[in-house]
Amino acid sequence: MATNITKLKSNKGAPPAVDAAPEVILQDTRAEKVAERPLQVRVPVTVFEEFSEQAGREYGFSHGAKKQLFLKMWKAYKAQNM
Repeated sequence: MATNITKLKSNKGAPPAVDAAPEVILQDTRAEKVAERPLQVRVPVTVFEEFSEQAGREYGFSHGAKKQLFLKMWKAYKAQNM
């Protein structure tokens, strides 16, 4: 399959015209900014590893997975105890 690059050559590096560019921003879906503070605890290495593994399974092995798991646990705790 050959790629048609004639449009690229004619623009000489200029961005595509406004009408030719697709709409990529439909709406702002970012969550409202909330002030945050660090929460640090010391746990045994095995607990840390198990918690990290569970967070990775539930939320993907990426930045913020442990935070999301903690917030999920906190929400469940509050629902049961408050």
